[in-house]
Amino acid sequence: MSDQDHINAACQTQSSLAGFDLWLLVGEWTPAMNDCAKYLNGRGVGSRYAADVGSCDGVTGSGSTFSSSYKTFLRQAWEAQVISYEKVTDGWLQWTWKAEDADEWSYQAGLQYGWIPQNPTNYIYPNICG
Repeated sequence: MSDQDHINAACQTQSSLAGFDLWLLVGEWTPAMNDCAKYLNGRGVGSRYAADVGSCDGVTGSGSTFSSSYKTFLRQAWEAQVISYEKVTDGWLQWTWKAEDADEWSYQAGLQYGWIPQNPTNYIYPNICG
């Protein structure tokens, strides 16, 4: 999927999550749209992203090496999910606070490198889901 397709899919979760008559929390999500994190698919199992796209270069590892366009995408993906989850659920929990060698999965690194705002209600793209 393209970056925009991922963002659209995050926005479309609103319709699939709406209408629950019980408390609903969304957990274990991330702005990362790849499975490049070491051991994510199991020990000794490679990444489907690398197999399908060709490389995990530039989309995993230290956030200090990420391009500004990739950081912008991570911010948009993060905001699309948060906006969607807050609109139709009772809350969310991002996976994870800190990931080993995969900053795209890390809330802590997102704060450090700016794709997650210090105040999670400060959106740059408040209308990303239309």
